[in-house]
Amino acid sequence: MHDVVVVGIPLLAILSGFLFSRNDIHQVRSEIASLRSEMYARFDKVDQQLDGINADLRQFYHLS
Repeated sequence: MHDVVVVGIPLLAILSGFLFSRNDIHQVRSEIASLRSEMYARFDKVDQQLDGINADLRQFYHLS
């Protein structure tokens, strides 16, 4: 009986912690997805700016 109390109660606490934390995982994943989409949008904006700079430099140096 002593072994059941010593091993069982901490094991039950750990398993219940995993079950309760699963809800937080979904929230964290959705936040990561929104951050990822925001990051991609910023990268696209930087790419557009660099393309504009590249086009200006090509026109200035008469390359193309």
